[in-house]
Amino acid sequence: MEKDNLPQRESVSDALKKYKENNVSDESKFINSVTNVSIPKPTHFNQQDFEKTMTKETDPDLMTSYEVVKLPSKGMFYSHGISEVNVEYMTSKDEDLLTTPSLIENGTVLDKLLKRKIKTSGINIDELLTGDRNAIILFLRTSSYGSDYTVQVSDPRSGIPFTTKIDLLKLRYKEPIEFPDEFGCFTVELPMRKKTVRFRLLSSGDENLIFKNAESVMEVYNEEFSQYNTMKLKAHVVSINEKTDRSYIDRFIDAMPALDAYTIRKKILEISPDVDMNYEFMTNDGYKFNTNLSLGVDFFFPNN
Repeated sequence: MEKDNLPQRESVSDALKKYKENNVSDESKFINSVTNVSIPKPTHFNQQDFEKTMTKETDPDLMTSYEVVKLPSKGMFYSHGISEVNVEYMTSKDEDLLTTPSLIENGTVLDKLLKRKIKTSGINIDELLTGDRNAIILFLRTSSYGSDYTVQVSDPRSGIPFTTKIDLLKLRYKEPIEFPDEFGCFTVELPMRKKTVRFRLLSSGDENLIFKNAESVMEVYNEEFSQYNTMKLKAHVVSINEKTDRSYIDRFIDAMPALDAYTIRKKILEISPDVDMNYEFMTNDGYKFNTNLSLGVDFFFPNN
């Protein structure tokens, strides 16, 4: 057989080239598709800022914790029904707030503090009952500066003041003796006028507004005394013998005998959820007596 009649063989390199052209592997297609995708440029990364953030999130000494404070009202007087709130512990920044002269002068310093420290959503401090507000303030004081509190009281026998130290942890919530109706109201019978009075409890915001109005009235009309107590009583009363006309209620209270007014106020005090601020004191000679504590701005400064 002659050499020229033999079939021509492809070289190995030519065969491989033809195979690659006709048989592109899936892996090659995947690689090609990936290389066609645009990759975003890396953003600026600051290692120092990252470490600071992570340290703050993980180091307990750099975190502010909170406590759950149960409310004396048990949430019965609020539409949201919240009976306990998360209250953040006080910090050094809060002391700056408490010593701000302008806030102390206009009487808003404790309001500002509560807004900063209450962490439960849905809570409006102006809608809080005074008793619930007192409970939160008491927690902030005891958790920040301890339970020892130095006060000055007067010996009821002589009227001579003396200084003593009390334990705030001895204060307890008042146990409810009566519960409100479905509208959050209570009733009381007047001994003199023989009328049934229906009344509601006021929020701390209500009381603050009434106080400002009473001060304004006294200043505008140059009166010698404030009408705060009477204005507050009018705000409490919802109806008298089922009459709800505000003009009638206001005129009725203005003409109401003192015993009837005392009866309503006494009932309000008895059924209001609150911290029992009545404390037993003892003089140097061993005489014991009870009187109420008051919570003011100086409540947060144990050395004063």
